[in-house]
This record gives sequence, C-alpha cells and structure tokens, in this order.
Amino acid sequence: MINKKYLSLVFSFILLSSMSGFTPISAQQNVYIISNNIDVVAKPILEDYFRGYGLFPEFLAPDDINQIKGARLLIILGGPDAPFGTGQLASRYLDSLEIAFIRQKDQRFTFIKNDIFGHADRVIIIAGSEREKTYEEIFNLVNGSNVSFQTEIQQASEGRVQIRDLPLILASISFTTITVDNIAHIYLKIQNFGRGKATNVIVEISDDYYSNFSLQSVDPVRRVDGNKFYIGDMEGGEVLELDITLRAKQSGIYTGTISYTHDGIVTYARIRDITTTVP
Repeated sequence: MINKKYLSLVFSFILLSSMSGFTPISAQQNVYIISNNIDVVAKPILEDYFRGYGLFPEFLAPDDINQIKGARLLIILGGPDAPFGTGQLASRYLDSLEIAFIRQKDQRFTFIKNDIFGHADRVIIIAGSEREKTYEEIFNLVNGSNVSFQTEIQQASEGRVQIRDLPLILASISFTTITVDNIAHIYLKIQNFGRGKATNVIVEISDDYYSNFSLQSVDPVRRVDGNKFYIGDMEGGEVLELDITLRAKQSGIYTGTISYTHDGIVTYARIRDITTTVP
C-alpha cells in the first residue's frame, strides 16, 4: 500500500519541477511598448522597424505596466502631459529638468535610462510637447536619427535572428497649406529601407480631405482608385517621389490624413495629418 504522505510529497516535487521550467509570458518578451490610444497610431511603423531586428514588441496600455517584469527594453510613447495614464508613467522616469525641457513649444526628445522600477533593463521615453511632436520623433528614430536608440534596439535583439530581408517602407511629405488658384500639391518621398521587396504598396488620402478636391494629375503616373494611389512593388532600397496635384471644389479648411500600406503590414500606417486652407 502506498503511503499517502509519500505520494503527496512526490506529487509536490513533480509540480514544483514543472513550474521551474515554466516562464511567465512577461519574461519571454524582450520589448514592450506602452502607449495610450492616441499615440498607438505609430504602431505599424514601429512594428516594421523592430521586425527588421527580429523583435516583435507587445503593445500595452499604461495600466498594464505591472504585468511587465524582466524585459530587456520598455518603451513609453508620450511625454509627461500625455493623457490616459501615459503622462503619469513617463513622469515617474523623468526628472523635473527633463519635464520642463520637453514641455517647451515644438520640443521633442528621446530619453534613454536604466529602469529603476525593474520592469526592464532599459527604458526609453519617446516624448514631444504635443502628440504630433511625439509622432515626429518616432518617425525620425525609425529613419536612423539617433544612434543611441539604434544601439539599444540592437542590444535588445542580441541572440535573435535579425530579419534583414524584409521590407521597411517609410515616407516623408510636404504639402500645400494655403492654395493659390485652388490648386494644392502633395509631395511624397517613399523609400523601402529594407532589403526585401514590398509588394502592393498603396498610399491613401483620407476621404474627409480628398472628397473636397478633384484630382488633376499624378507624377509619375500611377493607378488611382478613389482616394487610393497604387504604387505597386518596391525593391529593397528603391525610392519613389510622387507629386499629386489637386484642385479644390470650393473654399474652406480641409483636414485629413495620408497613410500607406503594403502586403507586409495588416493596417494602414499614418504618414501625417494634413490641413489645407482654400481662400
């Protein structure tokens, strides 16, 4: 007959042995990105960027911060005045001088620190004086503006396969803010920074803006369907400059968003919000 006490001890040993090989989900992830529902618009371009290093960050809300333990890198999108909890979280890591600095008009900056709260080895706060400046800072970072940021990402990706053969589409833009003779121009420079081919690249002008204009021309010529401009495939390193000419239907102030997508991402990535005044 088996001794019940002995059986209980054996079962406990097996259970503890099994648990010792089980790693919490939070410890398995190398990179976490904390964002509110405003700055999360940067998610597609950040996912594209990190994927090039073999990293697939998990996006969480500020209230989920306590779920994170033992990560290599924690990234917070937004400065001390960001709403919905991000500002409070960023303020825990920034000192009074840094907070005063980032609150200056048109300011943006990337703060890189040790994580004193133990959620990760390092924490990066990508902040702007307002949400547009935060997005601008993110856009510049993924375009290689900050060597220290790149170094942190490289260190977080150590031991992982860097997927360099994937596409990485990024775009810059200039546009008419006040029309002359009702004519507006949108200039786009689109580049595939990755080595892999980006297939079925599409640029979209949101209908709340585009519906107030009629299309005059696209240079170079591309297929247009409604508010979508079909760029086609882009090889690694390929650059395309696009000039879209529009004529306003009537006077007014028109605001919208220009975005892009391709087969490698599941949603549209925002390039920029635009506003054009038609006298």
